[in-house]
Amino acid sequence: MSKFSYYLFWLAGGLVVIAVISAGITRHLRLRLLRRLKAVQVLDALARYSDWVAAQGRTPFFQGDARQEDSPLQQVRAIRKQWFPELSNETAEIFAVHARLIDFLWTQQMLRVSDPEAWLESDYDRQFMDLWRLHVLALNETVEKLRLVAGVADLGQATGETFAA
Repeated sequence: MSKFSYYLFWLAGGLVVIAVISAGITRHLRLRLLRRLKAVQVLDALARYSDWVAAQGRTPFFQGDARQEDSPLQQVRAIRKQWFPELSNETAEIFAVHARLIDFLWTQQMLRVSDPEAWLESDYDRQFMDLWRLHVLALNETVEKLRLVAGVADLGQATGETFAA
C-alpha cells in the first residue's frame, strides 16, 4: 500500500466518522426542537382548556363535557403519550380534577333544574372556586415539569402562558 493510498484511506475513514457524528448531532438537535414545538402545543391546549373551565364558572347552564377528538385535553393526552411520558403523573392529576369538575357541574345542573332554591343554597361559587384552584394548581405543576423535560427554562414566558388562581 502506497503512502498516498494509506492517507486517502484514513482521510475517507475520518470523513465517515465526521459524517456519522454530524448526523447524530443533527438528529439530536432536531428531536430537541420537535419536543419544544410539542411543548408549545401542549401549553396552547392547556390554555384553551383553562379558558373552557373558566367559562363554565360564568355560564348559566352546563353544556356537557365535549369529548371530541380535537378537544384540548385529548390533544394534551396524545402529545404527552408520544413526546412527554414523564408528564404522566401531572396530566393524570389534570384529568382527575377534570372528572371532579364535570361531576360537580352535572350535579349543579341537575340541582338547578330540579330544585332552584337548594341550588342557591349550595354555594356554587365557593365550590367552583375550590375546583378552579385545584385546576390551576394541576396546570401549573404540569407547566413547570414541562419546562424541565422540554429543556426550556422560559417556555411559559416565551408563549405568554401562566395560570393564576
